Amino acid sequence: MIFTARQLQEKCREQNQPLYMAFIDLAKAFDTVNRSALWTILQKIGCPDKFVNILRLLHDDMMATVLDSNGSQSDPFKVESGVKQGCVIAPTLFSIFIAMILHLVDGKLPTGVEIIYRTDGKLFNLSRLRAKTKVTTKSVIELQYADDNVVCAHSEEDLQILKKKKKEEEDLQATLNTFTEAYEKLGLSLNIEKTKVLFQQAPANPSAKPGIQLNGVTLENVDHFRYLGSHLSTKVNIDTEIQHRLSSASAAFFRMKQRVFDDRDIRRETKVLVYKAIVLPTLLYACETWTVYRRHTKLLERFHQRCLRKILQISWEDRRTNVSVLEEAKTTSIEAMLLRHQLRWTGHVVRMPDHRLPKQLLYSELKNGKRNVGGQEKRFKDGLKANLKNCGIDTENWEALALERSNWRSAVTSSAAEFEEARTEGLREKRAKRKERQANPDRDRLPPGNRCPHCGRICGSRIGLFSHLRTHAQDTKVGRLLSSNDEGSPK
Repeated sequence: MIFTARQLQEKCREQNQPLYMAFIDLAKAFDTVNRSALWTILQKIGCPDKFVNILRLLHDDMMATVLDSNGSQSDPFKVESGVKQGCVIAPTLFSIFIAMILHLVDGKLPTGVEIIYRTDGKLFNLSRLRAKTKVTTKSVIELQYADDNVVCAHSEEDLQILKKKKKEEEDLQATLNTFTEAYEKLGLSLNIEKTKVLFQQAPANPSAKPGIQLNGVTLENVDHFRYLGSHLSTKVNIDTEIQHRLSSASAAFFRMKQRVFDDRDIRRETKVLVYKAIVLPTLLYACETWTVYRRHTKLLERFHQRCLRKILQISWEDRRTNVSVLEEAKTTSIEAMLLRHQLRWTGHVVRMPDHRLPKQLLYSELKNGKRNVGGQEKRFKDGLKANLKNCGIDTENWEALALERSNWRSAVTSSAAEFEEARTEGLREKRAKRKERQANPDRDRLPPGNRCPHCGRICGSRIGLFSHLRTHAQDTKVGRLLSSNDEGSPK
């Protein structure tokens, strides 16, 4: 769902369409499930009566106690609602219960965000979407994952209809079609304070923030929101997400620092494994969905190097290169990790059935809206195309390879290793050239245009030569001043 939400944002920005997203928060969703309604739903979807009765017996006469900080327990009390959190079957029961809400509102809502898609390949060829008889139209209205729901619309009016409770008799049918009514029908209640609205303006047509109301209370408009652990922003970039990832990964690292990374009895190899198992997944959470710029990679690489140097006890005084640190830790750069994660995830999306929303959005564009003339802002598939080229994978036929999971996985793994090797070799050559330029034993091989006429020094650029000539001029001026002082002094 994170990938779906980011793709929706990118396409609205690309085609100059506004996007209204309401993040609905349910108050104590797992604890307030109406069990009678749950058993009825299970029977309606065809579950055998014997199976439903077994589930009912597992939940009947359920007791609980409260344990305070002092260790004392309260008297037992009955728990008559909700599913058992921690039970193996509880997530499935809750998903079935929530699916009934989507069934109640199905076909009775505004159009939402309309897309047209075609999943027969050629992701990078937008002209395939011009064939009217081969594209499919779909309305994206909600992004529901467990108890986290996002309601999407192109206009403030559509978003208001999705949740507005009208009192007039003639509008009673409309109120039955809203999410609020559907939640209340099943015994769930909305937390109005935590329900937020994220408004992404159309780049070519900015407008004021909306005033969406729920039960007479105006919902708060936010610039970014944490959805399923990942931060979505109105700017449609990952700047905020990167800062939160760095903060979370730093906290995870320092929680383990004293007990693991600073422990001299633990081998360095084990410390690096712990770092890979705990800190890196925190740092790169949902990185498969990112549209990464160079500035983001630099921030992540800097954090990666800082952690590895602390684990390996490498000081800045040791003057070690980043390449040597990665080789000692037997790991790769963040850039190679991002490349591998994104390509593997894209392979999963390609292999999804055509009815899956992530695949539909990847191979789609908005039904309405026009792109700006000239250069476009970087998109997810632009980064994907660059990664395919970096790995030497054909951008025309990569989807056929991605359909075979084992072949795609091995191709991505080997290509990522080759990319890291080429990156490492490039850094070494760059370092060697820089050291050669600094030493510069053979001046005749360097371009003569930047040679100082006074001392023969070769400067790296024209502006460097001008700065160097000013130094000569200053020295000449000081020398003349000293000589004049010597001539005027009494003997």
